[in-house]
Order: sequence, then C-alpha cells, then structure tokens
Amino acid sequence: AELLQRPADLVGQQVSCPSPTALAACIMPQYFLQQQGVRVGRDFTSLYVGSQESSILSVYHRRAAAAATWPPPGRAFQLEHPIEAAELKVMWQTAPLLNNSVMVRGDVPTEVRGRLRRVLLALNDSAGGRHVLSAMQTARFFDADDQRYEQVRDYVARFERDVRPVESRP
Repeated sequence: AELLQRPADLVGQQVSCPSPTALAACIMPQYFLQQQGVRVGRDFTSLYVGSQESSILSVYHRRAAAAATWPPPGRAFQLEHPIEAAELKVMWQTAPLLNNSVMVRGDVPTEVRGRLRRVLLALNDSAGGRHVLSAMQTARFFDADDQRYEQVRDYVARFERDVRPVESRP
C-alpha cells in the first residue's frame, strides 16, 4: 500500500475509528478530514472497530488505510506494541480541545464530590500521584465547569452542521 501524503489520499479508502461518538478519536479527525476537502460518508468508508487499540491495529493489519485515535492510547500502543508501532506513522493531528471530564451523579453527596475533586486536582503534586497519572497516560487533571465545556458543545454543533449527526452511524 502506498504511504499517505495528504488527506486527499484517503479517497476510496477505509479509515478506522473506535466509535462514531468518540470525540477525540473520531469526531475531531473526521471534522479535520472534512475541512481538508475529504467528505465524510462519501469519499472514504468509516470503519468503527470498538476500541482505540483496534483502530490502530486495523492499519497495522491493513484493514484500513488510516486510523483515528488520540494521544494517550497512541502512546500506550507504542509502549505495549513497539514492533507494530514502529511500522506506523502519525500523519496528522487535530488542534486540541478540552480533555475528558470527570462527572458524578446528582445523588453523590456534595462532600464526596468535593473530596474527589481535590484528590484528582492534587495528583500532580506528589510522586505517587504522578505515578498514577503516568499509568493513565495523563499529564494532570484540570478544574472545569459547564461554562468551560461550552466550547465542546459548540464544536459538536459545528460538526453536526458541517459533517453528520453524532448519534447516527455515517
């Protein structure tokens, strides 16, 4: 198979993603491709494979020309599968968006919510906490609220307007 040079080289190919609703590992890469003139649902076939590792392995096993993932699972794949990872190359990266959130149910007591928040935000302040973060392939947790996540809602709304509905399989 030819090495991809530009997004247009994906026309007529399969591109793997973990799922159609994965923000960093599908929605953002598909929006990137759409913005590069490669139309989602028309110019290439999306192959939804269920996990980040399966998405990456689909390229290694030549079931897809390209895979979408996000940095932590990509780094984990390099550590856990160095031989396979050596045969793959990161071609394009999207601009970053807010990272994953930690949410709690409404019936979790306020005191427990506060304690959890303090522990997660302080992980980077101790060697043990940094070890936990490293094992998660995460640099740190950041404080956030609904207002900060408004940019994610806006991004998804633009994606749905320009590319496809998030809840449907394209």
